[in-house]
Amino acid sequence: MSLTDKIQSSLSRTLSDFKEQYGFNELGLAVSGGSDSLAMLYLCKEWAELNKVTLKCVTVDHQLRKEALMEAKTVAAHCSELGIKHDIVKWTHKDNFNGNLSDLARSARYRLINEWRKDIKYVLIGHTQNDQIETFLMNLKRGSGIDGLKGMAAVSKRPEGYFILRPLLNTKRESLKQFLRVRNIEWLSDPSNSNEEFERIVQRKTWELLKSKGFSESRIELAAQHMQRAHHALNQMLPIHFNQIGKQELTDLFLQYDGFFSLADEFQVRLISAIVMWNVSSQYRPRFKAVLNVLKQVKSKKTAVLGGTVFYHHDGQIRITTELKFIQNISVECKSKNAWRDIWVVKKEIKEAYVSAIGIEGNKQLSRTQKSMMPYRSRVIQPGIFIKEKLICAPTIDSECANYLSFCGIKFIDFLMSH
Repeated sequence: MSLTDKIQSSLSRTLSDFKEQYGFNELGLAVSGGSDSLAMLYLCKEWAELNKVTLKCVTVDHQLRKEALMEAKTVAAHCSELGIKHDIVKWTHKDNFNGNLSDLARSARYRLINEWRKDIKYVLIGHTQNDQIETFLMNLKRGSGIDGLKGMAAVSKRPEGYFILRPLLNTKRESLKQFLRVRNIEWLSDPSNSNEEFERIVQRKTWELLKSKGFSESRIELAAQHMQRAHHALNQMLPIHFNQIGKQELTDLFLQYDGFFSLADEFQVRLISAIVMWNVSSQYRPRFKAVLNVLKQVKSKKTAVLGGTVFYHHDGQIRITTELKFIQNISVECKSKNAWRDIWVVKKEIKEAYVSAIGIEGNKQLSRTQKSMMPYRSRVIQPGIFIKEKLICAPTIDSECANYLSFCGIKFIDFLMSH
């Protein structure tokens, strides 16, 4: 069997396994025009025709290089030749970036894919074995633990609700280039792939050095698999521990102080990290050092804040709620099916009203009885229904208007079980 036949056979098996597991009949493909994603496009086309799966393709123009739009149009030409619907989406931004440009571009890319996909639940990304190794080395350099060294998953769920599938994680980049050469298909080369200002490029060159010293792709993959098993085993225990020492009321969580600190350190770290991720709907774990600081503060019975999440002591328990400033500017019209924070959905409309956090000013309008329902920090982040500046209803505090909103978010225990 030739190399190209082996690649086609391997990808076909992977996609067929995905289809059997998830039952899709439509797939999105994110294609930049580089060798990895372009090879994926052509490989998927052959499999999709045999398996009656509709393909739709998107290219993100990050508008960081003047050639980017022309490159996106080149991908469009490939798709036209293959009979695949293609769209170009653009990242609109200012040039004065705050933060890591690679991270910002990646976040924008996934957000734009989500806006583009409509009803498509599964989107293919052309990450290869090389990307997996580079990710491993980058995280090793950062001092990552199990979660960082387990590498990228073949299937991952985005916070927006769709799934990323990576069918090429066991395929080398050079093999994909060879597939394209045999087919006489030209791929695009991004000049940033040789720019050592980007950490991934540094690790790409580091890997070449390590290979000359006897390191192999298979051994790195094996190490990542060991980490994946450990990650899975540890995370399986989190729902069990939470059921023993914790509970949820509305959107607040409670942890028994003694029970929580009787857990092994690793479970304490994982629970705090999971709480922050769940509370602010983040896919990314908070920094380890920041989590340790929260643990130190909470153990000393002091208030701690991390990533929009407040940890404080109340009635002998650790109570966790959302930081007001993290949500105070979020509001939706009080119209049927509108969801505030994707947690509270409107069940009864009120003309000219909107839903927002009760906040400091809304709290002043609550009665003494209403204020006694819960502590201040948790009270001000509850949903309130306003007309202009007047608070007319606090559904989670006042039982008389409880039927105006309904909880539609993910319960913390379900979040733990899905991760």
